Amino acid sequence: MKKKILGAILSAALSISMAMPAFAELIWTPDKLPAGYTTNEWENKEFSFYSGNAVKRETYTFYVKDLYGNFMKSTSLAGGLRTDENGILISADGFVHSYGTELAMIEYYNIQSYEQPSWHQDSAKSLNENGISNYWYGTSKSGSPSEWRWLMVSPDGTMDGLMYAYCFNEYGYLYTKTVTPDGYMVNERGQLMIDGAVKTINPREIISNYNNYPIGHLIYDPETRAQRERTPDPFF
Repeated sequence: MKKKILGAILSAALSISMAMPAFAELIWTPDKLPAGYTTNEWENKEFSFYSGNAVKRETYTFYVKDLYGNFMKSTSLAGGLRTDENGILISADGFVHSYGTELAMIEYYNIQSYEQPSWHQDSAKSLNENGISNYWYGTSKSGSPSEWRWLMVSPDGTMDGLMYAYCFNEYGYLYTKTVTPDGYMVNERGQLMIDGAVKTINPREIISNYNNYPIGHLIYDPETRAQRERTPDPFF
């Protein structure tokens, strides 16, 4: 139960994910941390990795990784998130995600008010530039970088009762009319295309938790779900 709670908290802090570049092997591995950090996380547990965050257990400080596993330093992200010169995550309101202890982190999130995530648009960015739009999804404090999300509402607000998969880049912006880093086609609305057709899930017919997945780990049918569930998660 403790592991599930911690995983949910890390996801709430920021969903930044492990990923692979298009049509290439996955190059992020636990032994490719920046200099000065542990090189064997699976054994000594000094760090945890959840959706691409790196968390220093000694101080419960959150760091942010890009698609290649490098720390994103002095970087602005969708929703006003940013990282400092060391790669530490900072919320739009200036809160630095360094909690000191696990208990302090849990207590912090216990007192936060819930905000329903929704679509947002960054007017300072182009509607589509090299396959990246100015749309992002999340709360007023954070977006959904490096992640696939199954959503029932499209960027223009359309809802037809079906779920569609949308992919967001490492900065939190929606991929549109392009191929995602893990090799999937998305249309002009950013919706997943399989065999030339928009892939949908009817939640009234398919009782499954199709929700959020890191780039490179998308689940869109029972076969991919079964394959992922057979693969143990070494991080939690």
